[in-house]
Amino acid sequence: MPKKRTQERGRLRRTQMVTAARKLLFVRELDEIALTDIADAADIPKSSAYHLFPTAFDVHAAAAQEIAGELERHMRGLHLPICDGWADFVGAFIRHGARFFNDHRDAMQLLLGPKSPPAIKTVDREKSDLAISRQLVDALSKHYVLPDWISRDETFFRAIEIADLFFSLSVLRCQRITEEYVAEAVRATNAYLALYIPAILPPAEEFPLIAALGDQSR
Repeated sequence: MPKKRTQERGRLRRTQMVTAARKLLFVRELDEIALTDIADAADIPKSSAYHLFPTAFDVHAAAAQEIAGELERHMRGLHLPICDGWADFVGAFIRHGARFFNDHRDAMQLLLGPKSPPAIKTVDREKSDLAISRQLVDALSKHYVLPDWISRDETFFRAIEIADLFFSLSVLRCQRITEEYVAEAVRATNAYLALYIPAILPPAEEFPLIAALGDQSR
């Protein structure tokens, strides 16, 4: 029982430190936050903090992993029954992602910011961005009959990376994702996907209303 209580206290303190680190990222720059700052904000003795997380990087890496899960859930929350074509849907998907980052400065600093360690960004790209690209494929497939090709998963992963590039550039220059850069992200992403996807896709059977609207327009 004492060992179990110690483990539970350790998990609780780890959570407290990750939460504290995320709160600090709303008011301070990433490279200004030391492990001792996080421990103070979490009200945890510094000696205990070093046993939980050897460095501030380790806390931020845990925070980035937590944020990635929240971003994936946020993207699943996008519901657009009717769009003016697949490119319009992709644009809405990208704007939905931009809103998340603009509302979460901790996410913006860790996943997009120029001061975030490359190791954190690499993990995010390999796991979170890949998951989000698959979400986009699934969402599009519910609305349209999406063509298949050998490298389709990789194509959509690259499309998400294109949007991320414009998001990161906006954060670097403007400290947030501006509408101008969102619009550029949409243009660039759709231009790339248009190399693989026809301009007009037939609607999926789940959305007969789209088909009906298409028949009326002919």
